[in-house]
Amino acid sequence: MLKETKIFIILFAMFPVVDALNGFVLSAGINLPIGVVYRLICVGFLVFQIARKGFPKRLYTILSMTFILYGVIAMFIQTIVLQNDVSALFYDLTNMTKFFLWALIPYYVYQRRNQLMETSYEKIFLAISIFFTLGLLIPYTLGIGNQTYAGSDAGYKAFFFANNDTTIGFIVSATFTGWYLFRQTKATRLRTRLMLALLYLGNLLSLLLLGTKTGIVYGVVLTIFLLLRFFFFQKRVGPAVKWGVGVTVVTVLTFILFQGRAFIVETMSGLVQRLTYFYTLYNGDLVRFITSSRSEFLDSAFRSFIDSGNLITQLFGYGFSHRVATWGLGDLVEMDFFDVFFSLGILGLLVTLSLLLFFFVTACKKRSIYSMLFLILILYGVFAGHVLFSALSSTLFGLVCGGLFLQKESLCEK
Repeated sequence: MLKETKIFIILFAMFPVVDALNGFVLSAGINLPIGVVYRLICVGFLVFQIARKGFPKRLYTILSMTFILYGVIAMFIQTIVLQNDVSALFYDLTNMTKFFLWALIPYYVYQRRNQLMETSYEKIFLAISIFFTLGLLIPYTLGIGNQTYAGSDAGYKAFFFANNDTTIGFIVSATFTGWYLFRQTKATRLRTRLMLALLYLGNLLSLLLLGTKTGIVYGVVLTIFLLLRFFFFQKRVGPAVKWGVGVTVVTVLTFILFQGRAFIVETMSGLVQRLTYFYTLYNGDLVRFITSSRSEFLDSAFRSFIDSGNLITQLFGYGFSHRVATWGLGDLVEMDFFDVFFSLGILGLLVTLSLLLFFFVTACKKRSIYSMLFLILILYGVFAGHVLFSALSSTLFGLVCGGLFLQKESLCEK
């Protein structure tokens, strides 16, 4: 493997560490833009290496380059039409670099799909899973860090910065670790399997500590899905191994229920109190409650988009800084495709959907773990947002899209 690809693996496997370090610095009251600097280094590395490698004449190249060029052009059109100052342009540029990450990373992988080994690429996700878990559990053990929800005892996120980004990180980590654990049941030594099992339990415990309803529900559903798939659909493992795993799972669950029931009850009580609080706050409005007020944000954003715009702004969007300054509740809908529509306009939405459609078709052809993660993250972005426009989540999504070009094994058992 080339030295350059090793740098790529290290650079992007370290993203959770940088995010936690950035949160720690901010919590200490130090204004040091660690995350911004690291993101610029990553984008600079990707742009330089992609340009150095050259551009194959393929549909994917056209879609990717159109996506990047449109984003740059739209940003400068918005600056002129909306008369944004330099600070507003810098704010928009900062958000666009986050948005570009999920397109640049897979193109880099696509160019080097014959050089990047599948096993090495998997190590990125395993390293990310380890860093996320240790980054949350170590501060929790030491009694330091921040609650998930400000002004509330519900949830715990250590020094990770944003709730949704952290939830996405653990969803990706738990999914990949669980799949890798059961896939490697027969191919690895007992010690390795035990380490993977501990890592998966750490992922689940972290989702429980975070205390987000999506994360907790997902952890339960994922575990049930993996166990059902292993016991009833995995043909490469014999009955003896399945019985052994079954006994181990029952033993571990029994131990957890007896030894950790007080912790589980306390955590779930905090979550229930938070849900009750918001249900009361929303006066029993189930739509607002289920969408966490996103329905209200969306209604406000649509009014601003239609009432204050013209053909140019509707085609190319309002950017990010203008929405924050003038749109009130609609400055961030937290549903990715609507935020693409309002920030980059009708054309921006079409360009984005075209690239995502290409990934979707690729995902359907491969049917790999990356296909599964792709669909999960797309659904999360549709309903909860924070996938395409957040640095951490955009990086994870980009790595998942890149994996679509490497993974050859089908999820379906043969």
